[in-house]
Amino acid sequence: MIKFSRTQLQAIENGAAKRSRLKKIAEKSALASIESAYPHTYIYSPPGLGKTFTVNKALETAGIEHYTISGNISMFSFGISLAVINHSIPKDEVVVIVVDDCDEILKNAQNINIMKNVLSGNKVYSYEKSLQSQWNNLSPLQQAAIEAHSDDSRMGFEVPTDRFVFIFTSNFKLADDDEVRIAREKGLQKAVILGHLNAIRSRCKPADFELDDNEQWGWIADTILNEECINLSEEDKIILLDWMYNNWDNMTERSIRTAEKMAEAMNDDPTGYRDDWEIDYLK
Repeated sequence: MIKFSRTQLQAIENGAAKRSRLKKIAEKSALASIESAYPHTYIYSPPGLGKTFTVNKALETAGIEHYTISGNISMFSFGISLAVINHSIPKDEVVVIVVDDCDEILKNAQNINIMKNVLSGNKVYSYEKSLQSQWNNLSPLQQAAIEAHSDDSRMGFEVPTDRFVFIFTSNFKLADDDEVRIAREKGLQKAVILGHLNAIRSRCKPADFELDDNEQWGWIADTILNEECINLSEEDKIILLDWMYNNWDNMTERSIRTAEKMAEAMNDDPTGYRDDWEIDYLK
């Protein structure tokens, strides 16, 4: 039976430690006091590591009720999701919301300014446009939620977010102070958007997972070995992970999803899967 090398075992141990830290951060974040100045957490790591899966499972294991919504949707759709959640949950309960992927809701200054108010200050999501054109596309629950957050004095709707604890999981890192300073000193055009992203960072507790190649592989390996995400024997999991490790630099994609697809190839063609791997996943 193939076995992992010492270097691989150390990488798995390091990856497992990083994943364990993520689980602890998720649980601690979900239990944060809503009265805290910084109840929200922003988790960054390279893509393909199953951050949201790990966070959700950690919260489920801890018995913490939470809701997951995508951050890769329009700000209007994001606001609708907040309105439905706020409308559906008793008003005296703290609500934990895991936001998966932030590309869209943090894509420009306008969206980021809305999110600033969601996280701090007024702690409210505001949509200030007419809903007439979208109304018939909304579900009855969404319409009821919008009506509960609207009044005749203004267009749109407004959702209070003062009882929400947000846990963001993202594949991009928010700009830190030095990045903003350097961009401004160099007169770079991106300095403005970096400044806005830095403002989001300042409103959250950041949890940055900077991983080298070994740690990234070890994180994936720990997930494959200890979570029920692929249907393979223990020996076949080791064969798959060993192949990924030895071909890491030449792979066209490196993620848990890659391992899942490779596992399907093993199951579909037990004798010729390596040829498929080389064709599909090597440069």
